[in-house]
Amino acid sequence: MNDRHPVGRVWWCIAGVVVYACMNALSGMKYLPGCSFAELRPQVCLPMFMGLYFGPVAGFFVGAGGDSLGYVLAGENPLPLWNWALANGLMGLIPGLAGLLRVRVVATLRSMQTAYLLILMAVSLPFAFAATMEVLCDHMPPGAAFYDLFLPIFITDALFGIILIPLLMLICRLLTLSIPIAIFLMSTYLTSIAVLGTYSTSIFALRGRNALLLVAPKELYTLGILALLMIVAGFTVASYFVNRLTAPIVRLTEVSGRIAAGDYGSMDQLSGLATRGDELGRLASAFQIMGGKVDEREHLLKVQVMELNLEINQAKQRKEVARITSTDYFRELKSRVKSLRTAHET
Repeated sequence: MNDRHPVGRVWWCIAGVVVYACMNALSGMKYLPGCSFAELRPQVCLPMFMGLYFGPVAGFFVGAGGDSLGYVLAGENPLPLWNWALANGLMGLIPGLAGLLRVRVVATLRSMQTAYLLILMAVSLPFAFAATMEVLCDHMPPGAAFYDLFLPIFITDALFGIILIPLLMLICRLLTLSIPIAIFLMSTYLTSIAVLGTYSTSIFALRGRNALLLVAPKELYTLGILALLMIVAGFTVASYFVNRLTAPIVRLTEVSGRIAAGDYGSMDQLSGLATRGDELGRLASAFQIMGGKVDEREHLLKVQVMELNLEINQAKQRKEVARITSTDYFRELKSRVKSLRTAHET
């Protein structure tokens, strides 16, 4: 997917609408436990990713258009479900705001955090709005709207977004896999696997093989939101420690680039890092010593080159003078000058 031409973008969006609609129609055949509307939808990554790749308008078009067409393919009238189509559109639009925040291409840990924040906003705010419309327009009890609609959708969509969208971004080169981002993503995936594994194992250990049928939906999704909050807390903590661990490495990389360009004064920026007592501090200290010696040798080399150039120029001058004084013309001029001087003295 590397076509950014407007015509190519339209075709990609149309294809996204069709794929999203077909997958919605298929996933809608089986709902989540205790739900009559919410289902597992890994395809929610499609409108969010289209928003990240092509912009908010494309994300909204794929989300809203694909959701409405999905209802048609499933034999339902999409008009009474306008609030859910709008929510799906907003779900694609919100990640597209990454371009306005200048983080469309994720290359730093901060931009990765921003992308995750947009994903969480995209799967929470629009569906909170849609569930609220069910309460206001269809007089659905608030508790039922929260536990039967919003919570299952938010939990499952958030998990799919957190896990799948970075992979899609990496495939389409919207994600630069630097050391901080690689460590952060590894921590996020390990945390997700650990929390979801513990969550699933606990439910099935307590309720047996038919756990999904025996556990009350309210209990199931309350535990689910706690698991999701633990994942979010996990990658929040991971962000802090990854930044603390990799910031010195990033600084060393930046300073080494400046030194490679001849800016040896930038080594002063390593002074604080060199005072650390760990391996990074020793590395920064060794880097300062090495850089200082290279600077000293380079300065000495420049002085030697200047002296050598001076000697070469002096040798060239002596050689040129010798060549001029050895010519017959110079001897003749010298003889005439001597004659004129003798005549003047007499």
